Amino acid sequence: MNIWPLVFIFSTLVAAAGFVVVAIFWLKRLRQTIALALGENASQQIRTTQRMGEALAQLQRKQHFYEQRLQTLTEANIHMRQELNLLAGKVEIMGDEDRSGPPSPPTRMIH
Repeated sequence: MNIWPLVFIFSTLVAAAGFVVVAIFWLKRLRQTIALALGENASQQIRTTQRMGEALAQLQRKQHFYEQRLQTLTEANIHMRQELNLLAGKVEIMGDEDRSGPPSPPTRMIH
């Protein structure tokens, strides 16, 4: 009986087993690397989402502040126009009293 074919078969089996073992270890390492990369990516996205949420909340607070400020300015504008119209009316009346003759209608109205 020739031993060389058995040696060849045995060495081929050992090489194949070694290849499978190395491939298994390599795949495990690859899985760990991928899991780590995905975990870091997910953490980064969560941090980015939190920062965006904080920025959005700050923008909403600023918007609310400016809306309130605009409302205050609008009310002040309305009040000032009323006061100016009242003052213009008084000036017209005083001018009419200074002039002799019939009173004339107001010539200007502030809008």
